[in-house]
Amino acid sequence: MKKYLVFIILFALFIFFQSTDIYSDISINGISPDFILIILSIGAFILGPMPGQILGFLVGLVLDIISGELLGISAFTYTVIGYGVGFLGKKIYGSNILISVILLFFATLVKAFLLSMLGTIFLKAGYFGYFSQGRVFLEAVMNSLLTPPFFFIITRIERRVVV
Repeated sequence: MKKYLVFIILFALFIFFQSTDIYSDISINGISPDFILIILSIGAFILGPMPGQILGFLVGLVLDIISGELLGISAFTYTVIGYGVGFLGKKIYGSNILISVILLFFATLVKAFLLSMLGTIFLKAGYFGYFSQGRVFLEAVMNSLLTPPFFFIITRIERRVVV
């Protein structure tokens, strides 16, 4: 139970951080890293598919409520990502940072694809532009580069909390 509490606290901190003006200053060509996706992917990688799915749904639901957009789009997207990364993490687990970096790169692409498709279907035509303009690849690289320090810190915290 303590492991889950660590991730819930991290999600709360980063949801708050991503809603501040400081977060918008951390960008390259208008693209900022998705810290929520990084924490979710690492959490799902460590905890497994079912906790990853539950955390993904809860975080996505909170993001939907905060954003004021159509309720459920982020919840569905983060649920799929949480389950997928958790499933693959259990198949290839070994606390390997390189595997988590690769998984996070592809998780960013999946997030962009799902959000673009769901946005096109439910919100407005042309919403798919986020994926097609190449912005997602810069975000995927930024997320992948930030994964090793987060992975290192989170695994150290998780080991201390579990003991």
